[in-house]
Amino acid sequence: LSVNARVCLDYPRVAKAARDSGWEFMGHSYDQRPTHTEPDPAGMIRRSVKVIREFTGKRPVGWMGPGLTETLETPEQLAAAGIRYIADWVIDDEPCTLRTRGGELVTLPYSLELNDIAMMVVQHHAAGEFVTRTMDYFERVYEEGKERAKIMAIAVHPYISGVPHRIKYFETVLRRLRKQKGVLFWNGAQILEWYLKARARSP
Repeated sequence: LSVNARVCLDYPRVAKAARDSGWEFMGHSYDQRPTHTEPDPAGMIRRSVKVIREFTGKRPVGWMGPGLTETLETPEQLAAAGIRYIADWVIDDEPCTLRTRGGELVTLPYSLELNDIAMMVVQHHAAGEFVTRTMDYFERVYEEGKERAKIMAIAVHPYISGVPHRIKYFETVLRRLRKQKGVLFWNGAQILEWYLKARARSP
């Protein structure tokens, strides 16, 4: 769950439902405001981490800036705050790493192609496009995944994919993917743990 930290304070019922369901909370700023417009980006990051940690009992390990926004200093500031992976860099299907003074940051795959904002709000596709595009994408990475593990990021927002005329397409995709042999549904923290272990075994 990519979440503005203040949701934990202003909408505790929503945040509690996600926490009690076992969702991972990924930092997404304090307010929904572009990172480069923050008067104190480092302070905003520290505040966000503190609020999420106090609400969930766990320090967040992942981060996504609102609108994927960063400054040149953001990776350094995130690493200094204890963040271990970011999803701001739109890469296709495998993690990679960034070096910072505070240690290594892993960039996890994120998608604008399988993203309901781009697909439905910007490109104005019919709701069924979600199934067509997602399954076409899956077909390719599933085939490539026979030789080397691949990650397929699907970005959905409740106010877009959760509306009555679109929810069935999201549910259809989940049902189809769950039937595929060897497919795992992981959050960012689980992917990070797998990646670090796999890399340690095969540097």
